[in-house]
Amino acid sequence: MPDLVIRDALLCDGSGHEAVRGDLAVAGGRIAAVGHVRERGATEIDAGGLALAPGFIDVHTHYDCQLFWDPSASPSSWHGVTTVVTGNCGFTIAPCRPADRETLLRLLQFVEGMPIATLRAGIAWGWEDFAGYLDALERLPLGVNVAPLVGHSALRLGVLGAAALERAATDEERTALAAAVRAAVAAGAIGWSTSRSPTHFFADDGRPAPSRLADDAELLALAAALRDLDRGVIEVAPRTTIGGFDEKAEEQRFFAALARASGKVVSWAPLLDNPFAPGSAQRLLAEAAALQAAGAAVVPQVGCRPLELRFDFASATFGLDNNAFWRPIMAEPRAARARRFADPGFRAELAQFEGGFVAALAPGWDRLFVRLPATAEGRRYQDRSVAEIAAERGVPPLDAFCDLVLAEDLATQWGAVILNGDEEAVAALLRDPAGLLALSDAGAHVDTLCDQGFTTHLLGHWVRERGTLALEEAVRLLTDVPARRYGLVGRGRLAPGAAADLVLFDPRRVGARPAEMVYDLPGGQRRLIQRAEGVAYVFVNGTAVVDRGVPTGRGAGRVLRGGA
Repeated sequence: MPDLVIRDALLCDGSGHEAVRGDLAVAGGRIAAVGHVRERGATEIDAGGLALAPGFIDVHTHYDCQLFWDPSASPSSWHGVTTVVTGNCGFTIAPCRPADRETLLRLLQFVEGMPIATLRAGIAWGWEDFAGYLDALERLPLGVNVAPLVGHSALRLGVLGAAALERAATDEERTALAAAVRAAVAAGAIGWSTSRSPTHFFADDGRPAPSRLADDAELLALAAALRDLDRGVIEVAPRTTIGGFDEKAEEQRFFAALARASGKVVSWAPLLDNPFAPGSAQRLLAEAAALQAAGAAVVPQVGCRPLELRFDFASATFGLDNNAFWRPIMAEPRAARARRFADPGFRAELAQFEGGFVAALAPGWDRLFVRLPATAEGRRYQDRSVAEIAAERGVPPLDAFCDLVLAEDLATQWGAVILNGDEEAVAALLRDPAGLLALSDAGAHVDTLCDQGFTTHLLGHWVRERGTLALEEAVRLLTDVPARRYGLVGRGRLAPGAAADLVLFDPRRVGARPAEMVYDLPGGQRRLIQRAEGVAYVFVNGTAVVDRGVPTGRGAGRVLRGGA
């Protein structure tokens, strides 16, 4: 007898082929049958025509730490995500000697926007090597499957010690780093990640993240370490996010060299529509397609949501800590900050940014939004742009902005849409087969970014509302494509023998609800979350982690060592 039978579902099997009505049976955590199931199950669900898909895969998360205090990986699992890839951008907490723990935590604080008090209180240390870290994860009641990357910055600290923060590796050190990569892969890492991004630094002293000090020879040596292995993937945060085509294309060609040296996929992130270089993202995808056709598997990660940074002027956040203009201002006492917004001289200083990022915050006043007002009076402006508010008030946008900051005592949360604001351009990125849908950044930038619901946003906005993608194609982008690119065996398809990672959802309702601020991190720290709409059930290895729309807290996830 099957453990579970789901009946009369619209089966979106992950292949992209036309969905059909049918049943699915689960036994022992795996799919036992797809189509018409005669046997009764120990548990039966009448899907009533709801869509049934393989569990969604999020290849760009930073849940490495959060899993220790929240093994459910909320809110990603609420949105149908059943497998997360951790350790992106070169930042992991393994391997790690006790003496290096604080350095790695400070990196996560400054680069990935994780509160240091939460990290100190929430991580249950007890390992030094990568194998020990994976053992620690396996002792948790995981609500999702975890496919881990090992981070270059952690590897450099382990091999070079303090010199990891000062210089590139020597020949001897490159050999040791390559051996450390192979040891991590032998323990279960699906590959390694690195960062070359100039925004990745220690904000207190300006030193770059360790991976940024690596030269090309070091990265090529780490790539070659994967050459004769039967698995492996490389993920890179590039030097340029907002730059134009030429600079990014040159770097992508170096990623092709990494792909050739390793014989593996090199995935880089993010590739987003840039208002200051229109069309460059599409040109980069065209070049990636040519490189792929020539045998160099360079795969840019594209997003289906605007890249929106959230911030307020009452407390420091990643969005302002990494802003050269606002960082020293946010270091001032709150009262001093308030006086600035009332000062005509300061407003004149802000006006100097009109030709570029307005107020050094957003590409235009139409891209700067009120998101979470602090007062009842401010609620009338929620989700409206400064441009709209200024037009209604009959005042210049800069004055409308500063006046509202003051009226809300600096506490209103704003949202600045930096990239991916042009929906027609984003639609072209989503349809391009050279890219890989990703970029939730879940687990990082906890009070600044809120893209964990990109899966339900894709299904609600891009499928149902805009019709940009067919339902079956959207499901394929969330399941089979990332599974194949990242070598996640037995996942991404509804097929007998595959893992019973499943999402049952209503295509007529599915979507992501508005973001909300909660204070549930260790130490009472805050984070942004989005709840899901229209997701009825989520199963991880046959166990319901969402049941009739309600998270269950059950743990049936696995560490996918090597992707299996």
